[in-house]
Amino acid sequence: MADRLVISYASRHFADVDWSEKADRWRASFYENGGKVFGTADITRVIPGVTPNPSEALGQDPGLLDRIPRVIFTEDGGLAPVVAELRPSLLLLLESVEVSAEWRGKGVGMRLAVEALRRFAVPGTLAVCYPAPIHDHGPDEPCSYESDDPEVRRPDEEAMAKLRRAWEGHGFAPLTEGVYALRMEP
Repeated sequence: MADRLVISYASRHFADVDWSEKADRWRASFYENGGKVFGTADITRVIPGVTPNPSEALGQDPGLLDRIPRVIFTEDGGLAPVVAELRPSLLLLLESVEVSAEWRGKGVGMRLAVEALRRFAVPGTLAVCYPAPIHDHGPDEPCSYESDDPEVRRPDEEAMAKLRRAWEGHGFAPLTEGVYALRMEP
């Protein structure tokens, strides 16, 4: 895979703005060696104790991260107890993974996203994701895929179950409230 598929990285930087106002986001782009980009992974980096209130920053600049910040951070920007007990030195929040239609369903995007996370990792890194299909919704609308009726399963719920199993296959485990995490070392 190393000879055929390539990952490149780009960061969004904002002039005269610190992390307390905008998230530190990176985009990993996947492409065939010498070819066009066929997928991306967006990753937000948080350094516990250094990054100013991530809850506030991600509230202003959430991207597709709607559930993860609510689960892993307290309102004042500290780590939620379930995360604090893991004592991470770095948090890598996987916002999204997308690949073009011809690459979907093959697990390539997920494998490359995990590799991109590993490249960012330092000792003690905790990678966090919310396995769910990407869909369009307004910034103030909750991202919920589960039906209120236990007898009804929506197509998104089936997709979530498959995605959760796939992420578990890469070592991610449930953290809480549908959010998954993996302790990573470089």
